[in-house]
Amino acid sequence: MDLPNSINEVMNGMPGAFKPEAAEGLDCVMQFNFSGDEPGEWNVTIKDKTCAVAQGQAASPTATIDAPSEVWLKIARKELDGAAAFMSGQFKATGDMGLLMRMGSLFQ
Repeated sequence: MDLPNSINEVMNGMPGAFKPEAAEGLDCVMQFNFSGDEPGEWNVTIKDKTCAVAQGQAASPTATIDAPSEVWLKIARKELDGAAAFMSGQFKATGDMGLLMRMGSLFQ
């Protein structure tokens, strides 16, 4: 599988990388606010073992991630550990931290 080269590829690729079996009983919305090289707002809805991605701001997200696009791209490419990046302040997250911790198991 080719690694994503842009935030657009990362976000649009999320439904294809989604693992429905890991999302049993999950009903949430994740908001992504990117700054840096590729600024933009995206949201990911996980419900009934499905994953849908849209551009824009979600009405009431379960969790919000504010990240420089270049940092999130490195995390998506597995060049940077998400937990380590969060702990070192390379991106911010608010809302349901449990959801943030599950992201690695929800997407391949």
